[in-house]
Amino acid sequence: MRIQEQLRRVRANQRVLAEQVAYLDEVAANAETRKLVAETPLADREWRDARRDLDRHRAQLDDAEQQVQGLIAERDRLLERLHDLEPEQRRRDDE
Repeated sequence: MRIQEQLRRVRANQRVLAEQVAYLDEVAANAETRKLVAETPLADREWRDARRDLDRHRAQLDDAEQQVQGLIAERDRLLERLHDLEPEQRRRDDE
């Protein structure tokens, strides 16, 4: 798969994960409020579950960001390589 296609796919996934993280952050905050008010084992467990889901999605979002940065670095490396090859090709064409 070409780097630009991979980059588009990972960025689309990153946008979805960012929306999920925002939603789950709100869910975890609400669960924490219920935990503090109710002070019951059930409310505590619901908060821990919500927090675990949030942490898992944040880790996936971080992974997606690392993939994006890696793909951008690879793309830039290839573009630089192409840029370096162009003068050589011109010299050969001039000969």
